[in-house]
Amino acid sequence: MKNTVKSAAKRTAMTLALTLLTVGLAQSASKGGVPETSVAQAVKRTITLGGDLKQWDGLPQYKVILSNGVPSVPVSNSGYYSVAYDDQNLYVLGVFDQPKDTVKAVLKTDAGEWWNDDVMELFIRTQPFVSAPQEAHFSINPAGTRFKAYNATTDYKSVGRIEDKRWVLELAIPLNTAILPAAKAGDIWALKVGREHQKAAEYPIWPVGGDFNSPNNYGYLAFTEKPAEPSALATAVTEKLGKSPAGTPLESRVSDIGSYGVYYGKKAADVQKLLNYDLAIVQPGTVTAAQLKMLHDNGTRVVAYMTIGELDRNSAAAPTVDPSWILGENKNWGSKFIDASQPGWQKIVADQAASLKKQGFDGFFLDTLDTADVYPKVAPGLVKIVQDLRAAYPDAVIVQNRGFALLNQTAPSIDAVMFENFSSMYSFDKKTYGSVNGDPSFVESLSKRGLKVLTMDYALPNQQDLITRDYQRAKSFGFVPYVSTIGLDQIYEANP
Repeated sequence: MKNTVKSAAKRTAMTLALTLLTVGLAQSASKGGVPETSVAQAVKRTITLGGDLKQWDGLPQYKVILSNGVPSVPVSNSGYYSVAYDDQNLYVLGVFDQPKDTVKAVLKTDAGEWWNDDVMELFIRTQPFVSAPQEAHFSINPAGTRFKAYNATTDYKSVGRIEDKRWVLELAIPLNTAILPAAKAGDIWALKVGREHQKAAEYPIWPVGGDFNSPNNYGYLAFTEKPAEPSALATAVTEKLGKSPAGTPLESRVSDIGSYGVYYGKKAADVQKLLNYDLAIVQPGTVTAAQLKMLHDNGTRVVAYMTIGELDRNSAAAPTVDPSWILGENKNWGSKFIDASQPGWQKIVADQAASLKKQGFDGFFLDTLDTADVYPKVAPGLVKIVQDLRAAYPDAVIVQNRGFALLNQTAPSIDAVMFENFSSMYSFDKKTYGSVNGDPSFVESLSKRGLKVLTMDYALPNQQDLITRDYQRAKSFGFVPYVSTIGLDQIYEANP
């Protein structure tokens, strides 16, 4: 497996240095439904920016306080937001505790890495109940500077002021535009609000904490004429979610598996060990026809590795790849990022899939979908490849590795998603193995709808404490764990 890191993914490296959320999702409708604490209200009222804050009196306040740690706990520096709207604008107030001499608000609107300032971030989905909702992102520092990079627009008004013990932001974002449609009482959007305090290294998010980049840790924004009963709004959201494509059950052809293994070596003795697993993920050259039959006779389903977002260094397809399809290099593996929207590349993938099925594999393990994090323009092509494979092979087992930005679109076409580096990982820079705390919100809502979640962690055979933690943490979320070396050339016997 390969794992790419998007340089534009804001605080990805910073987030990995921290621990991440393990609480439940805001978007997921659990047995008790969407919690009241995950539903905010936008109350109809016209606000004059820069005026007396008393004009916000009577509007609900929502604390932005839950950390991105494990477990998610309140940060030291509190804050809250409120929302209002009228026919012209969506109004947002952010009030965040912070000593004046620690506030960082120096970057200009065109700064590339604006997240190095203190910032309030808004993530808005105006159609949260479709299968793949679009996101509008807004980022503003305490001085009121609206940042361009990685944001929907700067074409809105903002007023910021830094006081002795807090900073205050007021926004007026136009409605009935290409970014945000008109809003009326009864509408429900999805919302996530984050705050960054650089001096304190605190990055809380409403409603549930977690990773800023997770597509599934949103709350909801209910539009009302006047403040409404929170429980009634939560019930309305739960009912709408349950009837929508975003809440319908997902079918998995591997819903019955309790174990899986990954092996990319060629030792017959190790291939034999795959008999201990319900599902085996292998390189096409890992198993012979006789070994594949042996696994099938045992009841083990076997899926073959395919890279769909990169061209491997020694790929047999290299001579047929047009140089213009190559977007860059994954230096960790020496592979090339590929423009998956190219019909020629899609044919290469389709031909490989046909060959693997002819060899008798039960399906495909799709790797390198994280290319979409580095080059967003390839996302539609990667989604199309997954959907085309499902259409061509309706009974095949399809497992997707990561690709979380695409997962809401691909989930109906796959049987399982692998969360690589969920609890431990290999550092290519340090050449060491160590623990991490991957944010389950990337996959947990889909798991609750029926998608199987596999975890793939990395450790040395003698790191038994790390291996035990990897297994126990995955199982605590109902995921199916596996641990091996970064080369996936060993099968560990003593898996907890």
